Amino acid sequence: MGVQTTLSALADPARREILQLLRQRVMNAGELAEATGLSASRLSYHLKKLREAGLVTDSREGTTIWYEPNLTVLDDTIVWLKQLQRNEAVSKASRYSAKQAGTNTPISGNRQTVAETAEDGNGEKQGK
Repeated sequence: MGVQTTLSALADPARREILQLLRQRVMNAGELAEATGLSASRLSYHLKKLREAGLVTDSREGTTIWYEPNLTVLDDTIVWLKQLQRNEAVSKASRYSAKQAGTNTPISGNRQTVAETAEDGNGEKQGK
C-alpha cells in the first residue's frame, strides 16, 4: 500500500477511532458498531477503506468476522514523513545560514524573503 492510500484512510476521524479500538483488542463488526455508534453500512464502508489501505485485516470464524489492526503498514508512511521533516529542517537551516551571512537571497526558485513580501496595512509591498 502506498503512502497516499494510508494517509487517505487515516484522514477520517471514524477510521482513526476504529483503529484505536482495534489496538485494544480484536473485535467483530457488531462490537465495533456498538463502540463507535456507526450504522452497519457506515462501519462497513470505513472497514473497507481500512482494509484497502492494509491497516486492518479480517479473519472468519464460523459466521463471525474478526477485525484486527495491521499497523506495520504505517512504517512506509512514517519513513516518508520523517524524510519530509528532515528536508524541512535542512531547508530551515539553509535559510538561517543565509540570514546569518547577511544575504536575503532566496534559497531556490521563486521563494521570496520576508522583507520582499511584507505588506503595509494598505496592501502595498514594503521593503526593497
